Amino acid sequence: MRKYIKILFLVFVPILGMAQQSTVDSLHKALKNARTDSARYFTTLHIGRVTEESNWDTCVYYYDLALKIAKKSRQSLAEASALVGKGYSLMALRRYPESLQCIQQALDLAEDPGNEKTTWCTNYEFKKLTPHKNRLAVLSDIHYHLSQLMGATSNVDKALIQFNITKQLAVETGNPELLGMVNLDLGNIYLDRHRLDSALVFELNAERIFTQNEDRDYSDRKYHGAVFAALGDIYLEKGNKNLAVKYFHKGANADIEQKNLTGVSYCYNDLTRVYLAEKQKDSSLYYAKKNLEILHSMRSENLGDAYANLYQSYKLAGQTDSAYKYQGLALTAKDSSYQTTIKSLADFQKLSFQAQLHAQELEKEKEAIQTKIRTYALVAGIAVFMLLAAIFYRNNRQKQKANIVLNRQKEEVQTALSQLKTTQTQLIQSEKMASLGELTAGIAHEIQNPLNFVNNFSEVNTELIDEMELEIEKGDLSEVKAIALDIKENEKKINLHGKRADAIVKGMLQHSQSGSGTKEATDINTLADDYMRLAYHGFQAKDKNFSAVMVTQFDADLPKISVIPQDIGKVMLNFFNNAFYAVNQKQKTAGDDYKPEVSVSTTTVNGEFIIRVKDNGVGIPDAIKDKIMQPFFTTKPTGEGTGLGLSLTYDMVVKGHGGSIQVNSTEGEGSEFIIQLPIYNT
Repeated sequence: MRKYIKILFLVFVPILGMAQQSTVDSLHKALKNARTDSARYFTTLHIGRVTEESNWDTCVYYYDLALKIAKKSRQSLAEASALVGKGYSLMALRRYPESLQCIQQALDLAEDPGNEKTTWCTNYEFKKLTPHKNRLAVLSDIHYHLSQLMGATSNVDKALIQFNITKQLAVETGNPELLGMVNLDLGNIYLDRHRLDSALVFELNAERIFTQNEDRDYSDRKYHGAVFAALGDIYLEKGNKNLAVKYFHKGANADIEQKNLTGVSYCYNDLTRVYLAEKQKDSSLYYAKKNLEILHSMRSENLGDAYANLYQSYKLAGQTDSAYKYQGLALTAKDSSYQTTIKSLADFQKLSFQAQLHAQELEKEKEAIQTKIRTYALVAGIAVFMLLAAIFYRNNRQKQKANIVLNRQKEEVQTALSQLKTTQTQLIQSEKMASLGELTAGIAHEIQNPLNFVNNFSEVNTELIDEMELEIEKGDLSEVKAIALDIKENEKKINLHGKRADAIVKGMLQHSQSGSGTKEATDINTLADDYMRLAYHGFQAKDKNFSAVMVTQFDADLPKISVIPQDIGKVMLNFFNNAFYAVNQKQKTAGDDYKPEVSVSTTTVNGEFIIRVKDNGVGIPDAIKDKIMQPFFTTKPTGEGTGLGLSLTYDMVVKGHGGSIQVNSTEGEGSEFIIQLPIYNT
């Protein structure tokens, strides 16, 4: 069916929708304060209805809740109303078989005259109806939604049957709004079948009904835009473009008044098509732009037609650059593989729906011809037995052949999977060894300074001992004592720097050991400072000419946080290595005024620990920001990176610690990685 008709089955609120426009917050408050089952039922049902068109999953939840309350209270018509609301929401989610099941259950309840004894009125609108007409009102709602379901699944003939039943019930219960909507939908169906005169009659009837009823019920004005848009489509098909344009404008104005952006978008889309056909470049371009502007404001993902119209409009206007731009956007939005996937899913759902519908029809036919089945049971049984024997034999042969093919394919898949796992393990090990190499280089550079002090003071002491021996031979005891004091001071310095080297080694081993993966209270400030220096010295070990300013801004009052220190250490090492790499790359092309700088800061915000690693390096292009956390993605030259560093980092933070990683970057100016960890991380 036409795209406009498809949304008609989803945009209009249910016929029995309550007139109150309470906010969801106020309804939640009312639900909390409800003291009776009937109050809880009506409030829950109302929440489901006011959240329609905004969150269908939430609707299903509240209709299920209303259904449980109605079942508990044995209110059959209330059950039916909740079931049809749930079926409507499932239809919007394209879960057609489940939708049919709910609507069929509601139909079974509403068709039983014995359920007129229910003490609850099923809707505020029908409080003044007799029990009999109240049941018919519920029944009319069910048949209308069943007609929508048939239309949504392309069962147009069945939809027409249900619409006619709904029309009769609407007249009987005195519901002009429902009668107007039935005429509106029937007009659209006949329009799709190119029966334009019939379509025009129904749409004009709908316009007349809504106009007459709007004084009594202001809500009926919300349907004018759809009626005018349908009339515009009919006149366009008839070749009367002037009248079509007039009604498209009326539809847009009506929808603007009702703040129905979806309706405005469709009217603007139709106007664009008309002006394109008429070669009116300015008008087509104006409405194409307005349509795209509305779709962006709605955050709509269905932009393919809007891009295509802009492409045609710019092409008509001779603006080839803009035309090619929107042609590319249109092609991207209508990517064939994506459309094929969506179509396959819809086909599967429709197939399942048809099978379920067919099964229900067979069940009814079974009851009607049960007598004939008994008469021919013996003959049919023999025939079926012979047929089944032939089928089983044939299926068995095919199954044997299929098993041979499946076993061969299974072996091939298992072999490929084994090879992939081996390759993955090797790549992860390569990444770990690369990190270990960088860590080792940093430790070696860090420990070099205290070792240099130890060596230097040891050499000085050797020379002082030689001097002391000479002074002893001379008998100059005062000089001997002075030299001994110098040796003693040097020994203290040797001991001090030896302990410093020992502390560095022990600390780094504690950070880098594989451990048991157990979380423990950790000083993040110390961890960040240690790994920043290690990364810096490791980078200097690879490039003697490299230098950068390191800035730390640690919150001294931060509590210790429960983390796996080895994992968070690897995370920081990875971010620091990338930061130093980025500033080094920029230093190669920047002028003498450029000062490489890498900073790290820690703080707490709203119960979360925040670590920021920032650099003023080359930055990350917008085109690849969404890819940097993907496995095997790297911008480094071949041989310098595996593409697993940030992927493993992401897993450690998000999956291992329940945290998050945010990236802020401007190409050419620098990047900032923000790690968020829950303070009370168990």
